[in-house]
Amino acid sequence: MKKNRYKKVSLQNETILLIVENSEVAFFNQYFKQFLEENHQIKIICKSSGSGNKCEITNFDKMSKIINESIEIYKFKAVFLMIDLDSQCFSRQNNHNCLLEFLKDYTPKYKIKKELKDKFYLFVVCNEIESWFLTIDSDKKHTNNPHENHKKELMKLLKVSTEPQIIEKMIINLNRKKFKLDFDKNQSLTHFIKKLNQYYTN
Repeated sequence: MKKNRYKKVSLQNETILLIVENSEVAFFNQYFKQFLEENHQIKIICKSSGSGNKCEITNFDKMSKIINESIEIYKFKAVFLMIDLDSQCFSRQNNHNCLLEFLKDYTPKYKIKKELKDKFYLFVVCNEIESWFLTIDSDKKHTNNPHENHKKELMKLLKVSTEPQIIEKMIINLNRKKFKLDFDKNQSLTHFIKKLNQYYTN
């Protein structure tokens, strides 16, 4: 029998596993995890899709195995696999500009057992997760435009020059209450919370 590396939380049957691109793990583990539990009573564990900065979300066999085991063996309430619509993970394969077409084409590539499918959800961020961060800018009405360069805007706003610095500085400011995410400004962020609630209460 396999050792349950998630024993402390998953055996309670009340935790969602969130698998994300490597660069996004810090945001979820250092800020959003606590935010969800305090404000929505949702418990998550977040892990990266790969190691050594290698995104493996497009390794469909590996991800399918992880998802099936996480639900069947480790007893997670559900598994969310999160990907940005314009993710570099799909740079050689993805020509989609439409979220619905993306989901239609890519969801079947993850071979989830029939009896477990209702506990798996492929969540696509309409542009990139950095668009969520821009909801802290009170002068910006919405951050859903998939053609905007959100990283460039954030570098200017936060006075940093790299993507890791964006996430690092954003986490610090969110935890210090200097910034606050405004769900109403981003449909993707709102939809994410809604979907988590839906799977969490099932």
